Amino acid sequence: MPDRTGFLLAEDQALKTKFSGIQLSDDRDATRDVQVFFRYPEGETEKKYPFITIELLDINHATNRQHSDSMIYAFRGTAPAGQPSGHYATAGSAKSFTYWPDTTDDVTTLSGFSGSSSSPFVSAMEHVPVDLLYQVTTFTRSAIHDRYLQAHILTKVAPFRRGYLSIGADSTDRHMDLLDWRGADMLDEEAGFKKRTFRKVYTLSVTSEIPATNLVGLYQVARTSEGYAAGSTTFKDKITMDVLS
Repeated sequence: MPDRTGFLLAEDQALKTKFSGIQLSDDRDATRDVQVFFRYPEGETEKKYPFITIELLDINHATNRQHSDSMIYAFRGTAPAGQPSGHYATAGSAKSFTYWPDTTDDVTTLSGFSGSSSSPFVSAMEHVPVDLLYQVTTFTRSAIHDRYLQAHILTKVAPFRRGYLSIGADSTDRHMDLLDWRGADMLDEEAGFKKRTFRKVYTLSVTSEIPATNLVGLYQVARTSEGYAAGSTTFKDKITMDVLS
């Protein structure tokens, strides 16, 4: 499946991919695929135990990762004629960036913004950090499947330390923290409360970013003020910030 782009869409797809592909075995079946759904499957969707559901619970501004408003830059690889060697470069700078959140891993390939056709730099205000709170729930009919899924998730998919989520759209690896897990077994209403459903509920926090401004281009302009003759040039850059509304 092609990588989905866009805030939340890219994270949702990546999280579903992270929990997909799990197989169980038992006395009846050599392999049993674990399906993954967004939210609890409705009546028209066939539920085949075991399965996993994913829900987005909340989006929080990650103020602990928010810096003071500052500009970030990316060099597009071609400097204007006459510029000093090394004047146009962002490599190694703390204010350089290469990706656009949930969209691309190479911001210099984007187009359609102010100055996109001729600017040697692209720039934006530093992105707004957020934390996405997800709830992942496992549903099984047998205790052994419940135990296997619990062990697999806690050791292979969402460990207590060093958890991560790979986002295909922008080729970033996000922090994915397991905040909590708990048992929540229940009697199945659809089976007349005669069958037990084994459930485990995992609460995950995934880091993300929302662009604070649109992407804009920086380019060389002619100097016609400040005492300079018309037609002379300067190395000053011109930017018009297009703030998102």
